[in-house]
Amino acid sequence: MTYSRFFLLLLIGPAAMVAQPADSLGPHFGTALQSLKQHFCPDRRVAVFDISWTQTDSSFVVRGEVDKVGARDSVIATARQYATTSVTDSIVVLPHPSLGEKTFGIVVLSAANVRTRPGESEELATQVTMGLVVKVLKKGPGYYYVQSHDEYLGWLNGGAFQAADRAGVDAWAAARKVVVTSYFDVIREKPSNTAMPVCDVVIGNILKSGRARGSWREVELADGRSGFLRTQSLQDYDTWRQTRHLTGDNVERTAKMFMGVPYLWGGTSSKGMDCSGFTKTVFRLNGLELTRDASQQVLMGHDVDAGKDFENLQKGDLLFFGRSASEDRPERIVHVAIYLKDRMFIHSSGRVRVSSFDPASSLYDEHELKRFVRARRVIPEQTVPEK
Repeated sequence: MTYSRFFLLLLIGPAAMVAQPADSLGPHFGTALQSLKQHFCPDRRVAVFDISWTQTDSSFVVRGEVDKVGARDSVIATARQYATTSVTDSIVVLPHPSLGEKTFGIVVLSAANVRTRPGESEELATQVTMGLVVKVLKKGPGYYYVQSHDEYLGWLNGGAFQAADRAGVDAWAAARKVVVTSYFDVIREKPSNTAMPVCDVVIGNILKSGRARGSWREVELADGRSGFLRTQSLQDYDTWRQTRHLTGDNVERTAKMFMGVPYLWGGTSSKGMDCSGFTKTVFRLNGLELTRDASQQVLMGHDVDAGKDFENLQKGDLLFFGRSASEDRPERIVHVAIYLKDRMFIHSSGRVRVSSFDPASSLYDEHELKRFVRARRVIPEQTVPEK
């Protein structure tokens, strides 16, 4: 996911900003709030800080939403420093109190769409996959504002998850589960390839495990639906987690599983992926949880000097593309890929495909070579050695 998406969210997302009316307390209060915003919400894709205020001769009212009690307390304390009248605290700390105890959701779709605004026609921001837990922050018209396991914020249809309280989430975590390891499959009502489908599943989906029935296993979703999945398409979840070994070879093997998968803005599953959704999914299946967007992933790991002919790179390094920093413009990251070897890399661009920095290769990608910015190493055993 690119920097342009971040810019778009700045324009239309649930604002993490400070509104300052003309008759406010002047620049000092606004400056103080901007400082608090930078502290509590340096990246509005993963935090909420939406504050405004009004004042009259007899009152000063602070409104808005934040996702931390400390943020609310700091804003009110700051207001009291500058106000000449009593301060009314109308800030809501999310999750919204109207949700009661059910401030979590367990995803029950193979790939659930999280959007920038509530509505099926709104922009796709990201996806969350079956079995993952999201935080539910507030309710909108048919949609809920949620925060995914990687802290990304957006709007999710209420039918995409099973609402749960803390006890429900703990019970889900404690249950014996399986993970889907095949590219795509279907849960069926009976242990038969001709039985009616219950739902589809994709690689990485997590389900509650039940009894075995020949070459099938009974599985259950968080909303209580159950059926049978072929045992060749799944693995015990705890065993799967313990056997994740993050190496360049494993990353390459996983990445090439998705060859040809179409590019989908906001996608993070085998049904469709954007560039950072692709890298995120590949590394998650190998035990490392990357952040969501390319401009966030570039902050992970360690910088690597690629070298004149990319000779310093190792398999599994992340490559970032866009615009390098200059005296008058900051660096801008708009694309991410995974390095393979011999100047070849794999990325989601139109579809998941392999490209090359080598002009003599049939896979040569001059466009990406010209906009290459930097490489980062995120595989622990491949960290930059000390000099």
